[in-house]
Amino acid sequence: MPDLSGLIVALPDAPLDDLVGVVEVLVQEGFATFALPAESEALTGVLDIFRARASVGVLRVSTPGHVATAGETGAAFVLADVASAEIAVEASGRGLPCYLAAMTPAEVRAALALPGATGALLYPADVVGHALAHRLAELGLAERVVPLGGVGAYAAGEWHRAGSPAVCVDQALLGDALTGGSLSLLRDRCGSFRSVERAMFGEE
Repeated sequence: MPDLSGLIVALPDAPLDDLVGVVEVLVQEGFATFALPAESEALTGVLDIFRARASVGVLRVSTPGHVATAGETGAAFVLADVASAEIAVEASGRGLPCYLAAMTPAEVRAALALPGATGALLYPADVVGHALAHRLAELGLAERVVPLGGVGAYAAGEWHRAGSPAVCVDQALLGDALTGGSLSLLRDRCGSFRSVERAMFGEE
């Protein structure tokens, strides 16, 4: 499986009925990569409905068992909450890109050194801020770091400019769409994020 690139929409654990409409809008607006919590009961349903039009991975992975279940379900990648060699090896054995949790440059280096690790998942990204992206670039680390947590469109662009191949976006894009909010407003919010993604792929 290829490494991650572009924007990844990190979805919360929510009922399938609530997720379907939101994911459909996002797919229509051009988003093609999503992540759901590994223990979400909606994971299989989302995969079944959208696998032909989108790539769906798992986040909140904390055990090799989560990886095994995700692989058997058909998930496309793993975003881990811990820096675990066992998780990385399990994912590698299943051909799944695996990003291990880290926050500081030292933790990023340690995560990248583990066998089977594809990259580091920097969480929570909003706590350290996008300024860290350029510091990681100075250290030659940014190109293997994917940020997650509270990343808005501007910050996503800054992470990309620093060299991050992929950026996870969540609440800043989703807003209240999964709790009864307007899907029309969700479409409106998509514009600034998709502009960032087009820049990541060099599209006009």
